[in-house]
Amino acid sequence: MDKLMNRSWVMKIIALLLAFMLYLSVNLDDGTSSSNKILNRSSSANTGVETLTDVPVQVSYNEKNRIVRGVPDTVIMTLEGPKNILAQTKLQKDYQAYIDLDNLSLGQHRVKVQYRNISDNLNVVVKPDIVNVTIEERDSKQFSVEASYDKNKVKNGYEAGEATVSPRAVTVTGASSQLDQVAYVKAIIDLDNASKTVTKQATVVALDKNLNKLNVTVQPETVNVTIPVKNISKKVPIGVIQEGTPGDGVNITKLEPKTDAVKIIGPSDSLEKIDKIDNIPVDVTGITKSKDIKVNVPVPDGIDSVSPKQITVHVEVDKQGDEKDAEETDESAAEIKSFKNLPVSLTGQSSKYTYELLSPTSVDADVKGPKSDLDKLTKSGISLSANVGNLSVGEHTVPIIINSPDSVTSTLSTKQAKVRVTAKKQSGTNDEQTDKETSGSTSDKETKPDTGTGSGSETNPGTGNSGDSTDKPSEETDTPEDNTDTPTDNTETGDDSSNQSDENSTPVDGQTDNTSGN
Repeated sequence: MDKLMNRSWVMKIIALLLAFMLYLSVNLDDGTSSSNKILNRSSSANTGVETLTDVPVQVSYNEKNRIVRGVPDTVIMTLEGPKNILAQTKLQKDYQAYIDLDNLSLGQHRVKVQYRNISDNLNVVVKPDIVNVTIEERDSKQFSVEASYDKNKVKNGYEAGEATVSPRAVTVTGASSQLDQVAYVKAIIDLDNASKTVTKQATVVALDKNLNKLNVTVQPETVNVTIPVKNISKKVPIGVIQEGTPGDGVNITKLEPKTDAVKIIGPSDSLEKIDKIDNIPVDVTGITKSKDIKVNVPVPDGIDSVSPKQITVHVEVDKQGDEKDAEETDESAAEIKSFKNLPVSLTGQSSKYTYELLSPTSVDADVKGPKSDLDKLTKSGISLSANVGNLSVGEHTVPIIINSPDSVTSTLSTKQAKVRVTAKKQSGTNDEQTDKETSGSTSDKETKPDTGTGSGSETNPGTGNSGDSTDKPSEETDTPEDNTDTPTDNTETGDDSSNQSDENSTPVDGQTDNTSGN
C-alpha cells in the first residue's frame, strides 16, 4: 500500500478526483441557493410576492400581411423580491408581457412569452410561459349580408315581409383557413311585436356552418335593415243556417245575425282564398219562441283566428195550431186595472236649488197583467218620480218614471213633468223681505198646509203648487241671471213674464181649482 501511495501517478489521480469533487460541491451549492432563492427571500422581512393577473399580451408581427392565431389575450405574472421594488413596479404599471414573431415564418411555432419594464432584482414567473401560435397569410373576401329575424315576433294580425339590407355586401378579413369556414354573414334583427315597418342598424357577424361566430374582421361592422310589416286581416261577410228541430207546432221564419261581418287573421295567401264565412250552424232544437242565440264563428282552414269569436243571431218563430191559440188565450186572459191621481215626487234634489213641480202633480196609470197579480196590487205598490239631479236653473221637462211590480206593465196618462228650478238665496237675506214673507204667510198657514217646494206634492199636490207659485215672482225678480241662462224657458212662459203682478193671485187660484177638478 505504501509503495502504491509513493507513486506519482497515483497521487495525480487522487488530486484530480478531489478537484472534481470540489467543483461539484461548489456548483451544487449554487444550484441549491438559486432554487431556494424564493423561499429565502420570502422568509426575509424585506421581501415579498405580488401576483399580477390579466396582464395583456402584445404581439409583434407583420399585421398588414399576416394573421396570428393561438396567442392568449392575457397572462398571469408572479413577481418576487424586495417589497419596495414590488410596490414601485405595481404602482407604475409599465410592465408588459409580449411575444416577438417578426422573424418567424408561416406555420406553427412554440414561442416564449417574454416581459419587460420589470426590475432585474425581481424574479418573474409567467403563466403560460410557452404558447403555440399559428402564422398565416392575411386574406379578405366579400360576402352578401342576410337579415336574420323571426317572422313570428310581429304583432298578431300582422305579417313581416322580405328584408332589404344596405349595404348589401361586406368585406370579411382573416386568415385563409378562417375565410374558408365562413358559411353565413348575418345581420340579426329583433322585431319585438312590431305592427309597422321596422328600420334598424344591425351588427354583422360571420358564422360557420354550425352557426359558431368566427374571429374575423368585418367592414363595415353595421348595416341598415328595413323589414316591411303589414296588416294581414280582412273583413268577410257571414251566413247562418238552421240546425236542429224546433218545438212542436213551431216554424223558424227568420235567422238574422246581428253582426254582418267578421275579421279574419292569417297568412296573405290564405286570406286571398276566403271571401265569406258561410253556413254557420244555429242550433234551434226545442225552441218555442223568438229569441237571440249566441253561436261560435268557425275558423276557416289556413286562418289563425277570427274576431269576434262569437256572434248573436235573432231567431224568429211562428206558432201554429193549438200553440198559437193557447198564446192568444193567455194574452186575452190579462186584465187592466186603473189607478187615478198617483202623486209624482222629485228625486235627485240639490241643496243649492229650490224645485217646483209645475205640472202634472198627479198622473193616472193603467196597469196590465195577470188578474191574480192585479188583485194584490194597491195604489201604494206604485210610485211615480221625476229625476231632477242634472237640472240647472230654469224650467225643464223631465220624464216620469214608474216603479211597479215586474209581472205587470203600466201606461201613464202623462209621460213627462214640467219642473222649475231656482237658486236658493244666500245668507244675509234682507230683514225687511223676511218680515214681509213671514207676515204674508201667516194667514195662509191657517187655511193651507205648508208643502215646501213642490216635492211634497204627494200629500196635497194642488195646494203645494199654489203656495209655491205665490212666492216665485219675487225670486225671479231677485235673480235676473237665471232668466239670462234659460232663454228657451222664458220664451215658453212669455205670457207669465209679462203679467208677473197677476201671478200672485188669480193664476194660482185657477191652478188650484184645475188640480182639484182633476
